[in-house]
Amino acid sequence: MKTIHSFLVGTGAVLFFLFFSCDVLRPFILSEQDEVELGNKFKAQILADTRTYPPFTGDERVKHFVDSLGQILADVQNDRKTLQFTFTLIDDDTMVNAFAIPGGHVFLYTGLIKAADNTAELAGVLAHEIAHITKYHGADRLVQGTFVGYVNDILFGNDSSAANAIAVILENMTFMQLSQKDEYEADSCAVAYTTKAGINPIGMKQFLTTLKNLYGDTPKIFEPFSSHPPLSERISRVQAIINKTPNAPSGTEQLFRSEFQVIKGLL
Repeated sequence: MKTIHSFLVGTGAVLFFLFFSCDVLRPFILSEQDEVELGNKFKAQILADTRTYPPFTGDERVKHFVDSLGQILADVQNDRKTLQFTFTLIDDDTMVNAFAIPGGHVFLYTGLIKAADNTAELAGVLAHEIAHITKYHGADRLVQGTFVGYVNDILFGNDSSAANAIAVILENMTFMQLSQKDEYEADSCAVAYTTKAGINPIGMKQFLTTLKNLYGDTPKIFEPFSSHPPLSERISRVQAIINKTPNAPSGTEQLFRSEFQVIKGLL
């Protein structure tokens, strides 16, 4: 099987990096099948690291709620309809955080659920993370620079080289080193996905406001390695997008607070 390295050398594709964006290069370097395979291996390693990522062992209704909400949002997006999404809880109340892995995997800390006030806020976060996957933000990072070699080792190397490459990528959270453009795009998609799912997109703005009140305007709350824009700027942009979104619920409609409070009570 031709490796990524041999493809780059054999076709002269190294030169492409100088002229073309990741959107152009990614399909030639990392297929959809490869991305899914990488994502599955990353997820397996994360689940195995129970010290860093303690598994949720609480009430199964919480897991079911998060997964059901995530699947509703994943189902309404039209960018990657064939991708299978998973939503996994990490049992850490001190972390108000969530992150996405290429290939369809979203991880959510229990601390984020406790910080949210209603279903719409949680939906906004999940939709934001889904968008990082549907828009290939993490996958694009994996085909940049030195990371290509590690991806090659994971997909085509021996067990030892693959394990080492997975460890390096997870240690540096390569797929989470996102740009401000990526974050703005994910916020925009979050508004679109929640609205299409019949959930008030104002929840995204509300949760960003909560984060700003708790941690200030420039916290490293979501993906800690990202170049996140100030929360005030994200809040303003989300509101502007909502204002231009046809049929977006207004006020307190479709926030689904009472249902969410029941779930929070199970934590």
